[in-house]
Parts: sequence; C-alpha cells; structure tokens
Amino acid sequence: MPDQKKPQSHVGIGLVIGAAVGVATGLFLQSKKGKGLIKDASKKVQKFQTKLMKELKNVENLTKDKYEDVVNKVTDYYVETKEIAKKEAPEVKKTLMKKWTEISKHLKNM
Repeated sequence: MPDQKKPQSHVGIGLVIGAAVGVATGLFLQSKKGKGLIKDASKKVQKFQTKLMKELKNVENLTKDKYEDVVNKVTDYYVETKEIAKKEAPEVKKTLMKKWTEISKHLKNM
C-alpha cells in the first residue's frame, strides 16, 4: 500500500513545482514579446520542471536546505546552458523557494 501513495505525493509536488516554475517563467516573459518566444519558453519550463523533479526524486529525507540545494543546482545548470539569463536566475530561485511550504505539506502526507 505505501507504494500506491508515493506516486500521488510526487504528483502533488510536481504540481506545486510546475506552478512555481510557471510564475518564474511569467516574470521572465514580461520583458519579451512574440508568440515564438512564448512557445520556446513553454518548452524550457517543461524541461526545467522535469529536471527539477528528477533531481528531487533522488533526494532522501527532503528538507528545506536540500530543496534549496536542488533548486540552486538546477537553476545554475540552466544558467550555464544559457537557457535562463543569469540576471533572471535569482528571481527564479526566489520564486521556487517560496513554494517550499507547499512542498513540505505534500511530503508530510506521504
């Protein structure tokens, strides 16, 4: 039975992270114009969320500090690959860290 609850909790965490990444992307797109950029940004958001979820699944006993480490690692990766502008990285990190409370609630329900 515990195996049945685990996927549900990852879905909840994924939804919270997806919302946070969406907000961060919205902030990023405020200075950009054009449908082409929005489509490209949507693909990048999906890739970012997938990478973040993959990294979080590998962390045992997720704490706020460990979550922050993963957020930093993934954000830094996308800055290095130039998929996120270096000047936007602090805002992306800040937005994702604001979601820790919701994520920790999902973890307690696991």
